[in-house]
Amino acid sequence: MKIKLILSADEKDPLKGQNPFMPLSLLLLAESAPEHEYVLVDMLMDEHDFDDASTYDLVGISVRMSAQDAAFALGDAYRERGVQVIMGGPQASANPLGAKAHADVVVIGEGETLWPKVVEDIEVGKSKDFYVSSPKKYTAEGYSVFQLDQLPALEKIPIPIRKKFKHKYTFDMVFAARGCPIACDFCSVSRLFGKTYRLRPVDEVVKEIAGIPSYYYLIDDTVFGRPNTYAYYAELYDKLAKQTKIKYWTGQANLDAAAHDKGKEVIRKAVDAGFLYAAIGMESINKEVLKKSGSYAKMGLNGAEDYLEKMKDNIRFLQTEGVLISAWFAIGYEDDDLETYYRTFDFCKEMNIMPVFTPVHALDDTELYDRLEKSGGLQDRRTNLSNVKHPKLQNESIMMAMEYTVAKGYTLGAITSRSLHYFRNLRKLGKDGISAIIHKTIFSFMTQLKMRKITTKENAILRAKMTSQ
Repeated sequence: MKIKLILSADEKDPLKGQNPFMPLSLLLLAESAPEHEYVLVDMLMDEHDFDDASTYDLVGISVRMSAQDAAFALGDAYRERGVQVIMGGPQASANPLGAKAHADVVVIGEGETLWPKVVEDIEVGKSKDFYVSSPKKYTAEGYSVFQLDQLPALEKIPIPIRKKFKHKYTFDMVFAARGCPIACDFCSVSRLFGKTYRLRPVDEVVKEIAGIPSYYYLIDDTVFGRPNTYAYYAELYDKLAKQTKIKYWTGQANLDAAAHDKGKEVIRKAVDAGFLYAAIGMESINKEVLKKSGSYAKMGLNGAEDYLEKMKDNIRFLQTEGVLISAWFAIGYEDDDLETYYRTFDFCKEMNIMPVFTPVHALDDTELYDRLEKSGGLQDRRTNLSNVKHPKLQNESIMMAMEYTVAKGYTLGAITSRSLHYFRNLRKLGKDGISAIIHKTIFSFMTQLKMRKITTKENAILRAKMTSQ
């Protein structure tokens, strides 16, 4: 069959026209049933039209929360043109019945194992309505369901053929593990990928990375792992460090590894293997919020009397090992107030970390969404900055705080100051020659410029949303 796979995106997405990350999910699907002909479309980068719709046997659409409306409209348009539509991705998994109204087939959960079955059934005219990869039984009255009753093992994941995308991306994407035991209430990862880590064989990950030409992004939930996976990541980074050419890479991380001796060793090995930059979900500097959201466990606090000072110690360790940090905060729990934005900004300024703030949002199929739905704590996300009601925070005051943090946090002076801080840490570390230090410092500076552009655009989108009410 001829199949079009699409990463859907809203026209107003802050990454529109500048997506630095090569979409991995579409590549993995294409390699899972390689006997078919594929065309891959990244709507963050590609202009899209329906001129060739009649030439495709089916269209697969990956749906994220931020692109749900766009994906649903896309599905409707293809079906009107007589093309079968499959929807998958995190938001289709979280809202499968909503997706089914706009698609012939919906895939729930991880797609690599399901995809060959899906396309085989479609090819012979015997497709089901839902294809599910989950140990939790899925039922939908009146619909047909095919279900794998356990999450797939990660051995022998096919290596993607990345040239299927016509664009050049800053970062290729790769993963070593899936699953997260922490289960923060605002996050869907544990429900989607499970609370137990599943690990790819180290040598398979190393082989894939060896074929990546330049920078890459390791999309594991935390690239340092947790205590029960420290040995795995230590082995992975030891082998990556022994490659003929060490490639620079980035990823998401938690602070807790910096509070454990074995975790610290993993961090050092990651840096030796080319790790440059950590996007850390710090979520809050409010102790009550950290505890209520479930995020306390990933801060590495270990019962510290002064939890903020312990967080700072963990941040300092990462920085002195040569890691650039952006800190991501979700503000708007009932224990937050307007001053939380400004106190959090001051924390970021003191610690020389990039501030990335967002109003907390209750995603479908998360603990937070379920709790707020039962208590009446949800509001319309189309007419508010967040779908989470708050007794004190108002849209305009939130918007002003968001704009303040970007305006003050990404001045040329602030960017230069953080870059110099990073440069000094690299010099003290003494692991790199001057050319590598300069390369990393330039990377730091350019990354912050990029973050300024993205966060400024995101704020502009939020401001426009308010003014259109």
